[in-house]
Amino acid sequence: MSEGVSVSGAAATERRRRLSRAERLDRALAAALVSLVVGSVATVIVPGMRIGFVAPGLDIILHTTTTVVTTSVAALALVRFRVRGESTALFQAAALLVLAIANGFELLLVFGRANEIPGVHLAAPGQTPLYVSAASGLLAGAMLVAGGRVAIRQIPVRAPRVVLAAAAFAIVALILTGQIAGTSLPPLSSPFEAASPVGPGAVTATLPEGTPLGAVFGLLTASIFLWAAALSRQLFKRDGSIGDAYFAVGLVFAAFGQLPLVFYPGTFPGLVTNGDLLRLAFDITLLLGIEAEAQATLQDLRHANQTLGKLKDAEVDRAALGERARLSRELHDGLAQDLWLAKLKAGRLASMSDLGPDATRLSAEVVSAIDSGLAEARQAVLALRMVADAEHSFRDLLAHYVDDFEDRFGLRTEFDCPIELPRLSVRTEAELLRIAQEALSNVARHADATMVRIGAAVEDGQLALSIRDNGKGFDMGRTELGRFGLATMRERAALVGGDVVIDSIPQDGTHVRVTVPVAAGQAPTQWTAS
Repeated sequence: MSEGVSVSGAAATERRRRLSRAERLDRALAAALVSLVVGSVATVIVPGMRIGFVAPGLDIILHTTTTVVTTSVAALALVRFRVRGESTALFQAAALLVLAIANGFELLLVFGRANEIPGVHLAAPGQTPLYVSAASGLLAGAMLVAGGRVAIRQIPVRAPRVVLAAAAFAIVALILTGQIAGTSLPPLSSPFEAASPVGPGAVTATLPEGTPLGAVFGLLTASIFLWAAALSRQLFKRDGSIGDAYFAVGLVFAAFGQLPLVFYPGTFPGLVTNGDLLRLAFDITLLLGIEAEAQATLQDLRHANQTLGKLKDAEVDRAALGERARLSRELHDGLAQDLWLAKLKAGRLASMSDLGPDATRLSAEVVSAIDSGLAEARQAVLALRMVADAEHSFRDLLAHYVDDFEDRFGLRTEFDCPIELPRLSVRTEAELLRIAQEALSNVARHADATMVRIGAAVEDGQLALSIRDNGKGFDMGRTELGRFGLATMRERAALVGGDVVIDSIPQDGTHVRVTVPVAAGQAPTQWTAS
């Protein structure tokens, strides 16, 4: 019952964690939307807020960055699809491949303009860059929407290579068509004009005005990207993948990066505008998403390793419990029975009338030794059975043994343990119980005590077990370490990371104190599938 409750509690905790992360994503999306809406409106109303200057060097850096980032993220998404089989990762790879090819084409245009190669068509591309930008955005957005819907409906993708090849072929065909059509394409913007220099390598530019056709392309592409962002948000809430969360935020930046096509198209070689900065923000968000997903994967691996460790410890404890139960049965049915039979025969021998005084005395000593052996066997069986019984707490084990000790030896015992003790591993509880048995056995055999106090408590993260008697004690400096089982007690404590301190003064009793770390000795969680 407790194991089922633990699993249910873990599931509830996971649901609350996912809900909290979903709320944070919604707040991030809302903040991004509000900021970008305000910024877009401001750039339309206030012309001075529109960024527009010719800087081929900076444009090369921006296009190189976006090309490298989109290509890298596309490759990582493809790896994730092959490893995890996530259909959304395949379509993300295809969409980013489209954007990478389009960015690479624009990079070639920038290089051609920067080098000012005479007679090369790349230096005067006309409307081709705008059409490539608009077409790549529409195609990439459509791929992302398709991937989101396929993932939500859990439709298997049977031809992943066809998806990638079709996306690459489509964008290359669109680029070639734009190059062939050239100036015959309907304009998406007014002509672009550069003005006077404003700094080294840069001149101001009068941004071109958009056309109705360009506005249709820009609004349609922005809407598709926002749709894809909503689907990524839905996938994140369902599956909890942090990569989907970052992708949703990045797609919001990508959507608003299409709006300049509506108001002031700026996709020309060497021209840096607001749209370039928004595309850069999209790429940065993707990089942050990769880092966050890598950290989440590492955290999941650590959690899985911890779970495997707990399962291993639980299996070891389970095997130990079974072995202890087996040993208790063998002791009860084997050694204890043999000792009992030996006692009966020794008793019959002692009752014979023809035994001499020495034989009678020796027979009585044999019966006494057998009684001692039977008592030890009985205690061993009791300890093994109780430790193997998961229903008994360690406090119950100690209390039961203390009561049995008092009944056997007639010594006054006091057990002080006001609170329930934490459940420790089977090994730790068994070693502590054997140390207590050894200490109490020394009290009964050697101390000549009339009272013994046993206490157990948790102090500073350690479980402390104390056995104190009012017997004759002994001289610590003159007593051999192996005498009274002192070395054995210390060895048992060391096996479970604990320590034994023995304090004794002649005629003033003996105090044995055992401490073990609670955290190190805690029993592993029992994981079940119920």
